[in-house]
Amino acid sequence: MQITFCRGKFVCVTSGIINVLVLLLLCLGAADAQSVTTQPEKWREDLRFLARELPQRHPNPFTQISSNDFQFAVNQLDAAIPTLPDHVIQAQLVGLVALLHDAHTSLDFTSGTMPFRRYPIAFRVFKENLYVVAVTSEPGVSERGRVNYARALGARVVRIGQTDIVAAGIKVSALVSAENLAWLKQRIGSFLVTPEILQALDLLPDMERGRFVFADADGREFEMTFKPVARNAAIPWVFARPSRVPTPLYRSRPATTFYWYQHLPENRTVYFQYNRCTEMASQPFAAFSDELIAFIDSNNVERVIVDLRQNPGGNSGILQRFLTSIRLRSRINRNGGLYVLIDNGTFSSGLLNALDFRFQTQATFVGEPTGGKPNHFGEVRTFTLPNSQMTVQHSTRLFRLVAGDPESFFPDVTIELSGEDYFSGRDPVLEWVLAN
Repeated sequence: MQITFCRGKFVCVTSGIINVLVLLLLCLGAADAQSVTTQPEKWREDLRFLARELPQRHPNPFTQISSNDFQFAVNQLDAAIPTLPDHVIQAQLVGLVALLHDAHTSLDFTSGTMPFRRYPIAFRVFKENLYVVAVTSEPGVSERGRVNYARALGARVVRIGQTDIVAAGIKVSALVSAENLAWLKQRIGSFLVTPEILQALDLLPDMERGRFVFADADGREFEMTFKPVARNAAIPWVFARPSRVPTPLYRSRPATTFYWYQHLPENRTVYFQYNRCTEMASQPFAAFSDELIAFIDSNNVERVIVDLRQNPGGNSGILQRFLTSIRLRSRINRNGGLYVLIDNGTFSSGLLNALDFRFQTQATFVGEPTGGKPNHFGEVRTFTLPNSQMTVQHSTRLFRLVAGDPESFFPDVTIELSGEDYFSGRDPVLEWVLAN
């Protein structure tokens, strides 16, 4: 399944051969703007190692593309390597792995001896549009003097270089390992701030000067130019949340707080955010779960909300203690008493836990389709390419959990978060639950 943009929105087009043709087209352009590689045989060794090892280690790599089409793409890249710069070859390898359309199988472009950098700006897709959600607080320098990048906060992305964001999205989507529309929307922002990728795709003539065009709330366009920084650089971020805008509950704690809860007494509700399936050293989950269940039992709680939005996974077994306890409490485990919130960031073990609630409880699901696909490959392992030292992540097991082959786990009530919601501090999903 090839996932692209069309008419300003994300759409899906199913065709294995389209992926191959897109990949081959990416071999064009950019080569004359940078010096070609000085180590073609090392890259060819990496390519052949990848093309041999990935199909052997993956449980069933050719469900979305045929082995012949995959090998055809390998051969074309092998022939082109001597004419390409190093970063274009790296981008091609990323695209080659993405042809499998397994969201758990990808080539990490931030790893290896030549990790890709980033521009100090962050994007996120809300509905069908791409917005700026964070930017560096350090000023830039232009021909007109110092630049305050904070002006871009909350703006819609219109163009990258001279290319409309729709066309840019079509190109970049070929490099994203995704199984569905939701996960593409979740992941594509990190690709669109990567200078080596944008230059390799011929979106920017000079990756040292990342030119972006934005539109403010009134539709007025303006442009800014960014210099790349190391991927692991300590960027002094400014986020698109003015002090006068309230912080919604789901963004009120640091991302490093993997699980926490809050009592909403006026609604006789407990809100429980579970944003990563990982134990916290400061409070083991078993102790946390016991505390949470004891609180529910000893207070006037009629409704529990479990927020799995933006949960990328980890160990799905950690939540079982809570799930077992809550399903035995008929006061909560009933229609209208238990709600689970999901979105395009609900992935891997986060998705597995959402399905646990579906199979084991009477929960109502609210939000957006999950980035994880119910029937999917997972249980990841890695290997390293011999010369570039880039890390390949790959699945080792097929999870077949539901009938048919739905592209996402869809909520009972669909409520999409819009850019206006996000920047005004609203959470329409939680608001709907509390109003019902």
